[in-house]
Amino acid sequence: MEDDPPVDPIRCQSGQIDSLLGLSTLTGPSSISLGWRGLAVERRTIQPAEKSELPIDFHFLLLWTARAEGETARRPGAFVPYKKPPNTITAFPPGIRPATRSAMAQDVVACVISSEFLQDVEAELDRRPVGQARELYGIDDAALRELTLLLAREMDAGGVGGGIYAESLSIALAARMLCVGRSLQEPKRPDFSPLPRCILRRVIDRMEAGLDADLTLAALATESGYSRAHFIRMFKAATGQTPHRYLLELRLGRAKSMLVDRAHSLTDIALACGFSSHAHLSTAFRSRFGMAPGVYRRGC
Repeated sequence: MEDDPPVDPIRCQSGQIDSLLGLSTLTGPSSISLGWRGLAVERRTIQPAEKSELPIDFHFLLLWTARAEGETARRPGAFVPYKKPPNTITAFPPGIRPATRSAMAQDVVACVISSEFLQDVEAELDRRPVGQARELYGIDDAALRELTLLLAREMDAGGVGGGIYAESLSIALAARMLCVGRSLQEPKRPDFSPLPRCILRRVIDRMEAGLDADLTLAALATESGYSRAHFIRMFKAATGQTPHRYLLELRLGRAKSMLVDRAHSLTDIALACGFSSHAHLSTAFRSRFGMAPGVYRRGC
C-alpha cells in the first residue's frame, strides 16, 4: 500500500473568509491549521470581480497590504468609488456586507472573529465601550494594524510562540476592535493590584510544571481564579512581565541549565523546554543571551 500523501497546510483555509471575499487566492498558510480559538487569519489576494451584498454573522477585519481601488454600493444599484491606501483597516460587525466591484487584484490580511469570542472579551473589559458597533472604512489605526500583523507573522511561523502568545494577541485584537468600532478613544484602564503572592506562586508552579507543554492563557487564568483580561494585567503588575514573556524566560532558564549537561542533545533540550524545534530554541536563545545555544555550551 502506498503511503498517504503529506497534508498540504495551504489547502486548509477558512470557509468564512471564502464567503466574505468571494473569488480570492490564499497566499500562505492559514491559522485554521493552528486551532486558534475565536478567530481565523489568512493572507489573501482578492481577485477582480463583482460581489453581491452578503449577510454575515461574524465580525471581520481587512488589513490592506497594498493599494486597492474599486467601487462599493451605498444603496442598491448606486456604487461609489473607494481607494484603500496600504496599511489601512476596513472592518464590519455582523450584518450586511455591501456589494462591491473591482477591476484589480487586492492583497489583504483577512481576519474573521466570532461574535461569541468578541462577547467573551467584552465581558472581561473593565469598562465597556459605549454605542453601537460601526463600520470602519480604510482607517489608519496603528494598534489594530500591528496586532493584525503580529497574528499574521505568528501564523506564518507556524505558531511557534505557543498558545498563550496567540491567545493574548487575539484578545488584544478583539478588545481594540471593540473600542475603535464603538468609540474613538479606548476607555482608560484602572490601575490594577498585583496578584496575591499565594496565587502568583500557584500560577508560576503551574508554568514550571508544564514547561514542555503548550500551556494556554485560559488554563493559567483558571489557576488564578480571575478572567483572562484581569489575570494578564494583575500578573504583569506583580512581575513586570506578561504571562507569555515570563513563561519564555522560564523556558530559556531551564534550557540554559540543561546545556551544561552535554548528555542532552539540543533537540531534546528544545522539546523538554517547550520549544517547537531546535531552530525555535536557537532563535529565542540568541535573542535573549546574544549567542547560539551551541556557543554557550562550548563555553561552559
